Amino acid sequence: MNFARGVLLLAMCFALVWSTGSYARETLSSVLRGTWHSEKGSITFKNNGTINFKGKRYYYAADGGGQIRLTGKKSSRAIPYHIAGDKLTLTIDGESTVYTRKPTRKK
Repeated sequence: MNFARGVLLLAMCFALVWSTGSYARETLSSVLRGTWHSEKGSITFKNNGTINFKGKRYYYAADGGGQIRLTGKKSSRAIPYHIAGDKLTLTIDGESTVYTRKPTRKK
C-alpha cells in the first residue's frame, strides 16, 4: 500500500510541476501581447501566438529566463528581453531597443 501511495504522490508532483511551467510560459507570453513602438518601428505580439519580425512570421513564447523564442518554418532564434511596466527592451545582435506599449482604446 505504501508503494502505491508513493507512486501516486510522485505522479501528482510531476503533474503539478508540468502544469505550473506551462501556465508560467502562457502568463509571460500574455504580458507581451499587444503593439509596441520604438524609433525603429512597431511590433505586435498577436493573441494567436504569432509576430511578424524582420519581414517573417514567427510563433513566439517567452520564458522566465528573459528570452523570447521565435520559431519559424526554417529558423528559430532567442531574443533577450526585459519588461518593466509599459517598456519592453529587446536586445538583438548586441543592440538594445526600448519599445513602449501602445495604449488600448476603451470603447
